[in-house]
Amino acid sequence: MTFLEKVLNEKRELVKALKGKMPLEELKKMTYGIEKRSFFKTFSQRFPKEVKVIAEVKKASPSKGVLACDLDLPGLLMDYEKGGASAISVITEETYFNGSIAYIPEAKMITDLPILRKDFVVDEYDIYQAKAAGADAVLLIGEALSAHQIAEYLEIARQLDIDVLLEVHSLKTYEKIADLEGFILGINNRNLETLKVDLAVSHEVINGIPANLPVIVESGIERREHIETFMERGVSGFLIGTSLIVSGDPCKKLKELCGKL
Repeated sequence: MTFLEKVLNEKRELVKALKGKMPLEELKKMTYGIEKRSFFKTFSQRFPKEVKVIAEVKKASPSKGVLACDLDLPGLLMDYEKGGASAISVITEETYFNGSIAYIPEAKMITDLPILRKDFVVDEYDIYQAKAAGADAVLLIGEALSAHQIAEYLEIARQLDIDVLLEVHSLKTYEKIADLEGFILGINNRNLETLKVDLAVSHEVINGIPANLPVIVESGIERREHIETFMERGVSGFLIGTSLIVSGDPCKKLKELCGKL
């Protein structure tokens, strides 16, 4: 069983348990009246004039283990804002990333930046939960969902007024969603089956997508050279977590990556 298959199976069981505690109809009532900060508008432009980064709140990863034993969320978010982040990604997956859905409302009180809920969405329940928590955008993973599910979840997100970062790891996955719209495309350089990272993945996918499609490069961005290379390809932004968390000075590292030092 691959990592992706394992985590998806576990997530389905978790959602089943959550539905037993909080039925979907009750959860839906908690989504009313929550205003959205525009994630889509922030990253809708190809060839932006400045580097735009989604800075990630990430306590651990399945490939590197614990990254931050004692995560100071207010301090980290202030560092991200000072460093020039354009949005915040909050990992809420609990088992392998030590995340929590509770970080989203807390982060929403600390920062005015748009907040992306990053998790393994397997059910419409996850999208309603993200909205109820105050997330402005939600991640959908192309390799984890069928084309029919993706279309259904995009429509739910549209009705809920929550933006979508739709992630793929290959051109093959992009092709199954190429006729859909209403999302920012994310290209994950990390293979979620093997957890290996290869920046060549983003270059290959960029070569095969429309020139005007907004695109975020995810995983493996560690140096300014990486940023410069992809800026030349006209990407809309970057999702960066590990290299910021382990840097010891997230604000300085973010400024370095954005070319502000």
